Amino acid sequence: MEAKTIHVDDGVGNTYDLVEVDGVTFPDYFTDDPIQRLKDVREMAGRDDDVIIAAYPKAGTHWVWEITNMLLRGSAEYHTSMKEELMLELTGSDVIGELTPPRVFNSHLRFRQLPKEMISKNCKLIYVTRNPKDMAVSRYCHNTKSVLAYTGTFSDYLRLYLQGKVAFGSWFDYTLDWHRAIRDNQGYPIYTIVYELLKRDPFNQVKRLASFLGTKTDDTFIESICNQCSFSNLKTSYEKDKKIFGPGDHPSNYSFRKGEVGDWKNWFTVAESEQFDLVVQQHLGECVLEFVYE
Repeated sequence: MEAKTIHVDDGVGNTYDLVEVDGVTFPDYFTDDPIQRLKDVREMAGRDDDVIIAAYPKAGTHWVWEITNMLLRGSAEYHTSMKEELMLELTGSDVIGELTPPRVFNSHLRFRQLPKEMISKNCKLIYVTRNPKDMAVSRYCHNTKSVLAYTGTFSDYLRLYLQGKVAFGSWFDYTLDWHRAIRDNQGYPIYTIVYELLKRDPFNQVKRLASFLGTKTDDTFIESICNQCSFSNLKTSYEKDKKIFGPGDHPSNYSFRKGEVGDWKNWFTVAESEQFDLVVQQHLGECVLEFVYE
């Protein structure tokens, strides 16, 4: 395994660097030693009751992470930490070892890159997916406000997104990789959450997730979680309760935007939407996937 710098240029004067390791691109601020970090992740000690939430960026990780923590802790209270503090690829194993169970991790990594011991212990995995057009828009807005500070237009960014020249690699490759992992590991406890279905029917979706996690719940508790984890309440909680990353850098500035389904229609041209559909078909032809676009 080796690391190499990928210089990305959108063709209209906007550039940024990524680091490619193990066939996946990461932000250049990912870590000083990305090779060692991935090895460290693979060797992390696991517990039987660990849970990992796997999702491509902007699929709804914050949302599902808070819901899962509430279910496992039996309390509709927000976690005191940022989900980034429990993101496998951003957190060292020394910190992981000090955490009090239940431990709910999150990651943008591929299945093969997750901790070997957690996988061998059959730790529960929650895979979150969302329609890729809304994800592309959310990712663009995120990257214009985050450390990357991208200044190009959405059309400029979309070309890079379609080519996979973004952090954590191509959404198409990521989705295909996880589709194959789920298909090839039928006996492994992997539960799929669809962002749009959770948005449309939170009560029943949270209830199904509780059943997968094996937690004892009642309807009143489920309703409390749904209320606490509504988009507006969750965003407010991050603004008030979560730790900031640095002066003037609050996660709510770029982690929460609209949380709507179908906002992509306000960003994509007809031609861009058709091109996107074609690329989805070309890359994911073997997958039986139906995305909810509105």
